[in-house]
Amino acid sequence: MADIVGPLRPSDSWSTTEVRSLQHSHVWTIRGFSQCECRYLETSVKPGQNSADSSNLTFRIRLHPQGNKESNKDFTFFQVFCNSSTAKYRAKFAVYNSRNEEIATTIYTGTQQLHGYFEYIRRDLLVNHIQPQDELQLVLNLTITFDTVTKSSQATRTGQPECKPAEIAKDLETLYKDGRLTDFTIVVGDKDLPAHRAVLSARSPMFAGMLEAHTDESKSGRVVIPDVDYEVMQELLFFMYSGRSPNLPQMAPELLAAADRFQLPGLKDMADQVLRSNLMVDTVCRILVLADMHTARELKQDAIRFVAQNSSQVIQTEGWSEMVKQHADLVTEVVSAISSEQPRSQSTSTSTSGSGGGSEPSNKRSRLGN
Repeated sequence: MADIVGPLRPSDSWSTTEVRSLQHSHVWTIRGFSQCECRYLETSVKPGQNSADSSNLTFRIRLHPQGNKESNKDFTFFQVFCNSSTAKYRAKFAVYNSRNEEIATTIYTGTQQLHGYFEYIRRDLLVNHIQPQDELQLVLNLTITFDTVTKSSQATRTGQPECKPAEIAKDLETLYKDGRLTDFTIVVGDKDLPAHRAVLSARSPMFAGMLEAHTDESKSGRVVIPDVDYEVMQELLFFMYSGRSPNLPQMAPELLAAADRFQLPGLKDMADQVLRSNLMVDTVCRILVLADMHTARELKQDAIRFVAQNSSQVIQTEGWSEMVKQHADLVTEVVSAISSEQPRSQSTSTSTSGSGGGSEPSNKRSRLGN
């Protein structure tokens, strides 16, 4: 809550009440959706990680490709629920294809006691909508509400000027692009990347150690990095100056590895989030090995869970064969997760046999705005 300032009308004292809330949107891309035959897909989101109010809240998003039981298998369900039963939130799903065209869904308002918030759509309409790319983009918009806070004051205070971190990042980005006053060179392949010692040392502990006065790199004013692609190193440097990574979606695995190596936790976390939102059958084993190698714990857990839920497809991929040969310890962890998933699936199937609605929920209302 902002510091209290004096009211517009003269008074001896005043109070300010703020209803605190947080809005967060999350995009989940699922490729090859029509081929998905698992019970459900799942990802998670932690909104407002910089906010003390919501720092412990985790929302799990599930997509049920063919309903949650035999009687509603002709429908695809979208579900979101929170790890805290006391959290106050509103949710809304939106479904787009790769052409950014939206298709209407229906909010579930039936009498069945389902966990969390649900929307649904006929599966055949959805599959037809996302063709020919067979790519579905699920957008979740959350509004989380916290308790109201009231503050009172009797002393006039002058508000502090607002900080401008974005302005600093913009100026440093311009400094990097213009290449002015550079005093250090990073050599990648046969190309040079000019940089500033001060920025490198301030942003990366690894570069800070490399640029100590007694090192060969500091004395020569250059370092050769033979095992990182030029484009990846260029993107890494751009992030160090600007805090942004425009090409992150296209090179998330490489940037996660590089961010871990050069000790850039912000970039590593960004790459981690992209990879966790785009796990696929053909590449999940590679991502699992990457996560284990670079201590990305949440990414590793999500990858193991994904393999366990899609094991019949994953074990047929080349990535699985390579992991069996070279990473037996990871295979052991996956097999353990599969063993845990199967009893839970059987238990869920039994416990939900009397819930979830019929072939189409009878008590419903149309999507807002439609």
